[in-house]
Amino acid sequence: MKISLNWLQDFVTFTEKNPQEIARRITASTAEVDEVEVQGALLDGCVVGEITSLGKHPDADRLSVCDVKTDRGTAKVVCGGTNLHQGMKVAFAHVGTTVRGHEGETVTLQKVKIRGQDSEGMICAAEEIGLESLYPPKPDEGNRPVVDLSALSAVAGTLLREALGLNDVILHIDNHAITHRADLFSHIGFARECVAIGLADWKEPSKKKRVTFGKQPLPFAIRNEVPTLMPRYCSCLVQIKSLGTTPDWMKRRLEAVGWRSVSLPVDITNYVATELGMPLHSFDADDFVGDITIRTSKKDETILTLDHVERPLPEGAIVLNDQQGVFDLLGIMGGLRSSTKETTKHIYLHSAIVDPVTIRRTIVATGHRTDASTVYEKGIPRIRAKEGFMRALALMLELIPGAKIISSMEEAGDEGASPTIDLELARVTSVLGQEIPAETIKKNLTDLGCAVKGGKGKMLAVTPPPYRPDLKSPIDLIEEIGRIFGYDNIASQMPDASTVPPARDTRVNVLRDNLKEEGYWEVLPLSLTSATLLQHAGFDPQDAITVQNAISDETSLLQTSTLPSLLEHAQRNRLQAADVIRTFTVGHVFSKSIPEHAELSMMHCTLADEQSGSDRLKHEPLLLLKRDLHTALEAIGYVVHEQQTTTSPGFAHPGRAATLMVGQTPIGLLCEVHPDIRERFELPGRAAVVIIDLAALLALPPSSRLMRPLPQFPSVQYDVTTTKTKRDAVGSMVTKLRGSDPLLESVEVVDLYTGKPLTDDQYNLTLRFTYRAPDRTLTETEAQAVHAKLTQQLG
Repeated sequence: MKISLNWLQDFVTFTEKNPQEIARRITASTAEVDEVEVQGALLDGCVVGEITSLGKHPDADRLSVCDVKTDRGTAKVVCGGTNLHQGMKVAFAHVGTTVRGHEGETVTLQKVKIRGQDSEGMICAAEEIGLESLYPPKPDEGNRPVVDLSALSAVAGTLLREALGLNDVILHIDNHAITHRADLFSHIGFARECVAIGLADWKEPSKKKRVTFGKQPLPFAIRNEVPTLMPRYCSCLVQIKSLGTTPDWMKRRLEAVGWRSVSLPVDITNYVATELGMPLHSFDADDFVGDITIRTSKKDETILTLDHVERPLPEGAIVLNDQQGVFDLLGIMGGLRSSTKETTKHIYLHSAIVDPVTIRRTIVATGHRTDASTVYEKGIPRIRAKEGFMRALALMLELIPGAKIISSMEEAGDEGASPTIDLELARVTSVLGQEIPAETIKKNLTDLGCAVKGGKGKMLAVTPPPYRPDLKSPIDLIEEIGRIFGYDNIASQMPDASTVPPARDTRVNVLRDNLKEEGYWEVLPLSLTSATLLQHAGFDPQDAITVQNAISDETSLLQTSTLPSLLEHAQRNRLQAADVIRTFTVGHVFSKSIPEHAELSMMHCTLADEQSGSDRLKHEPLLLLKRDLHTALEAIGYVVHEQQTTTSPGFAHPGRAATLMVGQTPIGLLCEVHPDIRERFELPGRAAVVIIDLAALLALPPSSRLMRPLPQFPSVQYDVTTTKTKRDAVGSMVTKLRGSDPLLESVEVVDLYTGKPLTDDQYNLTLRFTYRAPDRTLTETEAQAVHAKLTQQLG
């Protein structure tokens, strides 16, 4: 956003003259000034010159020798411009002037000889003196044409800055910090700030010309079907002879702050929007067909907007409609059909306050943001509607040829009322940590436009101005007091409380780090979701909590599980991954049936069709995910085991699901994704998932890790292969073997085999038995005796 200091001086007289200091003070108290743009910064030493003679250079075909009339007499110049002609007014830079070179570097001009001819100064192209925005090159003018100033009335020798009216300073404001301050999206808003922070004093307001309305009602009816979404509306009909021409002073101001001059009626509405922060719109009333209805858009409606784009309308956008359909997307952009044009004779001017939430939803739904919608979504104060409307009418009556108001004013709604806030002076001191005198507080609030009255004891009754709807509570007023007083004026003070950081539970962080080491990518989605995604993932949207101020359907519910976001992520990235997707996420889940809690979801998804062959079982996503989960949980002190479950949720394969247990406490679910769910998310191979209730897990005390010395005696190992079916419970069998003899150190699964001559239901399981005696070298005979006894249990 750009603010013109010259424009501000319509309202105030600056007591601080240095633009850099003005920018610093505004940055410290109101909004960050990204840049201080001094117009015509490269125009020192530049004047309007007039070419009195023009001839070819005797020794260079592409150069010309010119006599240029300036404020210092006639200067001889060698120039390579392609668009020169005798009598032409040009931008001339005297010797000693600093200009831009061809590579953007700065060059100080000197008197030189070019191919034997003296050259005293330079006839400048727009890029060389920073005027490219005002004088963009034309396609037929060749490379780097000089600036043609022939249209100016200024005589030769006039300072170029004066001739072009470039005597302004523009502040480039970063508006991210003032999104709650709709009043600051205007020059009058920043004028108030400059007065409040002591940079300026108010000028005596000029007398406003009275605007007289006609007695006849509008020739068409205005029906507002959504008064809650549009609480304030003003309009009337203006008759004109022609559009007229935008005066130079208005063009210069609009261009200085980033507007492009379009036509006088449109320029007037843009001018008022920038001056007062009230976007307006002017229509060609002769294009209306029948009465006008203000309503919300319906499904499958479209509008051809001013930028010649046919836009589909989302349901619920505020629109204007006549018998031919929608002709205005209110608060966003007008329609092409009803726009003012050269043939316009009747202008319908309206000023509307609309619901900012509806505007924001429309911006998101259409993907289209305009200058008007950026201001509207901040919540324009109601008082702005009539102020902007009357200001625009006054300018139209003054500037547009034959302009005359031929209707009465159509007006609906009121300007609202500001609440009175009780402010305790002691609380101001408590919050800010600085005692500010009561008179200073009163002055600060009064300078901001508040009405301040002394209450009982040390209380103030403060009524904010109608243009500050953001001031709603005592803490808002305290923030304003601190801001205007100056945060740098508040004495620094060390905190009285202990600065020792509290004890931290790092178990979740360690768990995340271990999963990453296992090759899993962490996904960080929003905790907001949609009913469609929940249904696709096999969850019931009816159990989800609805977001009251959702900006779109995709973010209208709080997630009931972190799993749907992993499935959606896999669907989006299945074409980019090589052969497998391994992801996890940690987030809070919300539900009507269970309390909010943290949840971990993991996914191991293969991106190929089901494998066949002898090693197929070793690559089962369910087994690999189970292994990685055990490793990660052991790192934070939890030994987990699986327990067969008889019931499984809709997203789980009914025959491939197990409850995860730590001791006797269930903490989550390990399962394979149901084939129907896989198909919905277009996953070609098998996918296994884990869902863990972190609140339940972390409520359990972790096991202490015991250290033991390295063994001093060698071990004896035997591998045993046995044939099993998919119905056999291997886990319980291995657990039973591990505690069956003191000499058995460990039993581990080392291989799984499927293939011939086994049936489809069979597989070979290879176990490795490790035997060791703690006090001696174990003999082969001792080990074989124990091993023979244990292998009988394998069946």
